[in-house]
Amino acid sequence: MIGLVEDVRRVVQPGFKHVGDVIVLLGKTADDLSISEYATTITGVSSEQMIETGLVPALDLQLECAVQQVCLEAAEAGLLASAHDCADGGFAVALAESCFSSLNRSSVGAEIRTESSLSPTSLLFSESPSRIILSFPPASLALVEELAARANCPISILGHVGGDRLRISCGDEEVISVAVSELENVWRGSLAQKLEAEVMAAGRE
Repeated sequence: MIGLVEDVRRVVQPGFKHVGDVIVLLGKTADDLSISEYATTITGVSSEQMIETGLVPALDLQLECAVQQVCLEAAEAGLLASAHDCADGGFAVALAESCFSSLNRSSVGAEIRTESSLSPTSLLFSESPSRIILSFPPASLALVEELAARANCPISILGHVGGDRLRISCGDEEVISVAVSELENVWRGSLAQKLEAEVMAAGRE
């Protein structure tokens, strides 16, 4: 894909920036675990099994356009501190990645509270399309909500940036509370660990 950035000062990075910023989700999460990183990593479903029995998440083009429109308009208006798509790994992984350090910016935690009829597992790890996590100053909330309403785009307030842990509650139950440093160490070291394991396995053959 090719795009034109009219003003480089409006480029929005994926990581959370400022303590106290509001975190919201554009789009909505469905029960889309059957073809996902969770299905592969946790339940051990193979690619062949996914192809045979998995249900591909439904793509609503109108919703996709609405989500992208709101994110673009908010960015061009200078309202956003960060924007991160929910893709591989789903909602929980996107939130964790948003907390990690980057570009001389220290890592920072987040306090998240969600309400959903989905199970915590589906809510955290489904890979439903057309979702973007945004963060911005509290003063921008009304304007972002106005953009979402105008585009008929679902928007949910998730919580705020702050602390040194990623805390996620589903209803009244806290389902994740992990130091960001611990999550980031696993994330940054995963490729090296995988390659090392493959080398050791090859050496035993």
